[in-house]
Amino acid sequence: MTTPVTHLPGDPAQSPFAGQRVCEIAGLALSSGSTGPCFEDTIWDLNDLAGKPVQLSGTVLIWDFTSITHPRWQWVARELLLALLAPGHDQVAALPLAHRRALHPITCGNRLDFLTRWFNWLSEQDVTDLGDVTQLHCDRFLQHERERGLADSTILAAAVVIKDVARYGALFTTDRYPDALVPWNGKSLAEVSGYQRSGENVTQPVPPEILHPALQAALHVVETVAPHLAVLIEQRRSGKQQPQTAASSRPDEVATYLARRIAGAKALPQADEHRVAARLKNGWRHTDPLLWLAFGDMAHDLGVEFSRPAVERHRNLLEDAVAQLGIAPAIARDAILIERADGQGRVPWTLPLTPMRLHYLRNHVFNACLMVTTAVSGMRSGELMEITAASPLPPRELAADLFRFALGSTRIKGEQFGGVDDEWVVIEAAHRAVKLAARLAGTEPGESVFGRFTFTSRFNTFRNWVNSSEGARLGFAAIPDGRVTAPMLRRTLSLELAHRPNGLFAAKLHLKHISVATTEGYAARPGGSQARFRAETVIEERKHRENLTVAAFRDYQAGAMPTGPGARSLISAFDHVDAQLRKDQAAQPTVVASDRHVEMLLKKLANALHIQAANYCWFTDPRKALCLRLAGTPDATQPLAGLCDAARCPQATFHQHHRDVWASNARTTKTFLGNPRIPNGEKLRLTAEHERARQVVDAIDANATRDNRP
Repeated sequence: MTTPVTHLPGDPAQSPFAGQRVCEIAGLALSSGSTGPCFEDTIWDLNDLAGKPVQLSGTVLIWDFTSITHPRWQWVARELLLALLAPGHDQVAALPLAHRRALHPITCGNRLDFLTRWFNWLSEQDVTDLGDVTQLHCDRFLQHERERGLADSTILAAAVVIKDVARYGALFTTDRYPDALVPWNGKSLAEVSGYQRSGENVTQPVPPEILHPALQAALHVVETVAPHLAVLIEQRRSGKQQPQTAASSRPDEVATYLARRIAGAKALPQADEHRVAARLKNGWRHTDPLLWLAFGDMAHDLGVEFSRPAVERHRNLLEDAVAQLGIAPAIARDAILIERADGQGRVPWTLPLTPMRLHYLRNHVFNACLMVTTAVSGMRSGELMEITAASPLPPRELAADLFRFALGSTRIKGEQFGGVDDEWVVIEAAHRAVKLAARLAGTEPGESVFGRFTFTSRFNTFRNWVNSSEGARLGFAAIPDGRVTAPMLRRTLSLELAHRPNGLFAAKLHLKHISVATTEGYAARPGGSQARFRAETVIEERKHRENLTVAAFRDYQAGAMPTGPGARSLISAFDHVDAQLRKDQAAQPTVVASDRHVEMLLKKLANALHIQAANYCWFTDPRKALCLRLAGTPDATQPLAGLCDAARCPQATFHQHHRDVWASNARTTKTFLGNPRIPNGEKLRLTAEHERARQVVDAIDANATRDNRP
C-alpha cells in the first residue's frame, strides 16, 4: 500500500512533485525536441503538447501562477493542478477524495482561473493563511460571484474549485484548509450553486428567413464562382513563384511594353486604394494622372524595379499611355459568364479586380465554403478546424454512378487531449466545398484548411458581401440581420432532418440526401461524432412525431377528422384515447388533461408514425402496408417511402396541412392535361392522377369542420 502524505505544510522542497517535469508526471506527450515546464516554474507553457487542437489559442495553455498574489498559494495552485492532471501519481492516488480520472488540460486551465479568483478574493479579505478559511468565507465568495451577474453554471465551477482545495489538502506543502473544514458538508454542489440541468438542448435553430438566402448564396458561390476563382488564384500563385530579375528600367524597355499595351488596347493596371492613400500621404497630388497606376504589376511584367525616381524618368511615356488607354483593374478582365442565382440571365463571375479586391473576394468565397460545410455536414467547430487538405477522402463508388463522399477529421469534444481520428459521411456539396477552400487557401499538407475561426464573425462578413452591390449583381437575395453560430446550424440541421419531409433544406439541397449521408456515417462508425449527431436527430424526430400525433388528436377533438384509407383506424384509436381521458377526468374532475398526459396515451401510436410529404403513414402493421406488399418484403420494419401510394394504402391518412400538396398536384396535372401534345397514354395516366388528387382535396375539405366519426 502507498503511504499517504503526512508532512506538515511549510517546506516546498517536500512536495512530491519537486524538481520534476510537469508533462512527464502527467503523461502528456510533447512535440519533438520539447521538454515542457518544470514544476517549480511560475509560468507553465504547455503549447508544445503533441496533438494540440487547432481551436486552442496560444494563451489557453499558458498557466500564469504569478497572477495569484499570495506566494505560498501559488505553490498550492501548482500542486493542485498537477494532481488533477496526474491522478495515477502514487501520493495523489492515496488521497481518498481525489479525482480518479485525469482532467483535460483545458479544464485544468479553467480551474486555475477560478482558483486565482478565489485566492485573490481571500487576500482582499485580509486572509493570509488558508487555515483561517471558514464556511462563511466560502459562502461569501459565491455570493460575490453571483453579484457579478455570473450564471449558475459558473457559480458551480467556482464551488468545485473551493471543494478541490479541501479534497487535496493532505498533498499541499505550504498551506491548506483547517482539517475540520469541509465546504458545504452534506450538500451537493448543484444545490449550493443553484445549477440545474435543463435536459433539453437550448440552442435555437437558425430562422429560415436567414438560413435559406444565406445557404442559397453560399451554395451558388461554391458551385459557380469558387472553381473559377481557385484557378485564377493558383495561376497567380504559380506566377509569383517564378524568379524575376530586379534591374533598373530602361526607357526602351518601358516604351516597348507600353507600345505593346497600346496596340492591344489594354488599359493599364489600377492600383489598390491603400496604395493610393499612401502616395497621397507621401506628397502625390490628387490630380496626378499616374496616381492610380499600379507600378508593381508593370514591374512584374517587365522584370524590373519601378522606384519613384524611375517613375519620374518615364513620366512622359507613362502619362501618354494613360491618356490613350486609361487605368482599370487588371485581374479577371475577361471573366466568363455564369448564371445568376435568381435565374435572371448571365453575368461575369467577377468584375475586374485589383490585387487587394482579389484578396477580399477570396475571403468571401472561402467563407461561403465554410458556410456550406458547416450547414450541411453537422460537424462541430472543433472538428471543422481539424480538417486538412487531405480530409476530402476519395469518393467510394457504391454502384454505377452512385458515389459516397466522406471527410476525415479529429473528434475533440469529450476526448482526451489531442482528440481521436474520425470520419464524416457527407453529401457532395460539403466534400466539394472543403476541396475548394483548400485550393483557395493554398493549404500545405497537414495544415488546417479553415484554421481557427469565429464562425459568427465570418458569417457576418459573408452576409455583408451578399447584401452588397456585388451580391445583387450575382442575383442573391438579401440576408436579414440576426445572430448565426455554428451550433445553431448544427441544431437546425438535426431539426430539419427530424421534421422531414420539409421540402428543401434550402435551394438545391434535398433533406433525404443529407439524411442518407448522416445515417451511413452513423452505421459505418457507430462510436463516432456522426453517431452522436444522429442520436440528437433521433431524439428530435421522436419529439416531432409525438407533437404531430397530439396535434392530430386535438384536431379530432375539435371535429376536424382525418381522411384517407387509414382514417377509420386512426379515428378508432383516437376514440379510445378520448374515452380514457374522459374516464380520468371523471375520477379527478379538478385535473385538466395536459399535452404531456395526451402524449403518454398516444405514445405507441406516435412511435408508428412515419411522415410523408403528402400524408401520414401509421405503420402499425407491416402486413397491411401497401408499399411492402408491392416490394414483396412484408417482414420489413420500415415503410418504403419511394413506393408509397397513399390514396390506396390502408395505413395512410390525410390532414388539413396536407391539402396544399394535393391541391398543387391537382393544378399541375390539370395544366398538363390542357396541353394537346400530351400522348394519349400519358393523358390517361394524368387523368387518373388528377382525379385522385381532386378527390383527396375534396375529402380533406369535407372533413375539416364537421364531426365525421364512424
